Amino acid sequence: MRFSNILYIIVRFGGGALIFLSASAFMSKHTSKEVCFCSLFLNIQGWPSFCILWAVQLILQLRVYALYRRSLAVLIAMAVGFTIEVIVMSIFLGIGMAENTNTNKPMPNIRICAVTHAPPVLAYVWLPDIVFGTFLFVLAGRIGFKRGRFGFNIFRMERKDLVDALVYGNLHYFLCILVANVVNTGIWQGLGFSWFEAPEGFAAVIEIILGCRMVLDLNSAVSDSDGLRLLDSFPLRDSFGVREGPSTLYSAISTYDLETPQGQHRLTQEIELVSPTSPRSGESSRVLIEGANELCSSPLPTVVH
Repeated sequence: MRFSNILYIIVRFGGGALIFLSASAFMSKHTSKEVCFCSLFLNIQGWPSFCILWAVQLILQLRVYALYRRSLAVLIAMAVGFTIEVIVMSIFLGIGMAENTNTNKPMPNIRICAVTHAPPVLAYVWLPDIVFGTFLFVLAGRIGFKRGRFGFNIFRMERKDLVDALVYGNLHYFLCILVANVVNTGIWQGLGFSWFEAPEGFAAVIEIILGCRMVLDLNSAVSDSDGLRLLDSFPLRDSFGVREGPSTLYSAISTYDLETPQGQHRLTQEIELVSPTSPRSGESSRVLIEGANELCSSPLPTVVH
């Protein structure tokens, strides 16, 4: 089973179960019978929520890693940033859970678990996620601008090809989760500890929906029965040793059959020579290069620059 599928199962079913159990325990009269029960519930609640958030971030990192064609430098940078984020968020949450106080009766005749006091550092627990999310957004946005992928509506999920699915999914995730985390930070810092539980459910739902959407959208982009078509322009003479004038442009359209077993892909590459000084329809000539059974072992197609 692929790592992305494992993350999908964790986010989809683990996240759904977490929301259901948290809501049930929070509203249950049995949980609020004793203060110790409330303290146990509120102290445990944050850790599974963070695990779901980190699982969704791992999905996003896999997509950025694919966009950069498995760049080792990008992988190391993301691994270091993610490790620092997890450590800092865990420290902030641990300090908050150790020093907060809870009650099972915040108002007369109302029994419900609530926080009565929490250290100020707990309000900034979302800050590392915002910083690391910004870093991932810059990585994804750099590819988008580099390949000119922002000619469409940035808020619309595009499925034209694999690069569109990766770029737009990443930007969707960042924008939505960034807003949710900024709202969380603002409410926790501005309205105080009595509002800690108010925004968490919305953020969790957004994380679960978008985390699953990213996996499903990527699978949809690569499961087309006609294969996946990636279009990119590059100077052909630099790659194939062809001596042509500097005004000649070349486009390569590669069709990958992604339904072959065991991750093996049949490759057919079509090269089109186009002169920008004359009409495209009249001056274009095509050279078709077909490998009889050329196989590429990469699980993701590589876009040629």
